[in-house]
Amino acid sequence: MIHGVGVDLIEIDRIKKIYQRQDKLIERVLSINEQKRFNQFNNEARKIEFLAGRFTCKEAFSKALGTGLGKSIALNEIDCFNDERGKPCIHYDGFKVHVSISHTEHYAMSQVIIEK
Repeated sequence: MIHGVGVDLIEIDRIKKIYQRQDKLIERVLSINEQKRFNQFNNEARKIEFLAGRFTCKEAFSKALGTGLGKSIALNEIDCFNDERGKPCIHYDGFKVHVSISHTEHYAMSQVIIEK
């Protein structure tokens, strides 16, 4: 049974501007595991794309939960990881979470469906 659906879209340039101004953005948005992956990228554009994708994923997840961000869960408490096939995943006890992340040159978008 579907518990909730969430979708989020952001301009990658918006994330880039925030990233360039805020030193703590990575720690606020990314989990420890995501920070490790982020730091493995050598290309600045790929780092920003990754950050934008993870941000939209977490925003979509919070919408699917029906809680919104910051009310019951912080961005960096949500760990979006890739399974052995490269598919993005979020583990959330008691629920099955379906994640899709997509990028273009200018936008990052995510959709999350949560099943009970």
